[in-house]
Amino acid sequence: MTPWYTWAYLALLALIGAGGFATARRDGTPPWMAALRLATFVVFGYGVVAFHRPDLAAGLGYAALLFVAVLLHAQKAATDAAQLRVRRLPPAARVGVALGSLALLPAIALGALAVWIRQGA
Repeated sequence: MTPWYTWAYLALLALIGAGGFATARRDGTPPWMAALRLATFVVFGYGVVAFHRPDLAAGLGYAALLFVAVLLHAQKAATDAAQLRVRRLPPAARVGVALGSLALLPAIALGALAVWIRQGA
């Protein structure tokens, strides 16, 4: 059974992903790139659920998807950092961007741990 806090965290991931998708579309990002970045949140969310449910597969295929998702997130974070330097955003907006990126770190770690646990079993 999946704990309640897992569902709360998945809801947070969904909100961050939907907000990022809406922002990307508003800023003129191509639809395929915005959808690809949204798909990274699906990969991160699957890792969170796979960590808590041993019946879900988290093999090498998922590890490759997680790796690509982390690379895409790193590219997005670097782009966001460059834009924050160019656009003079208020401190609250800067904190929001930073917290949004930091909120993904546990999902990445749980996905990696799910792969590690399944490979060791």
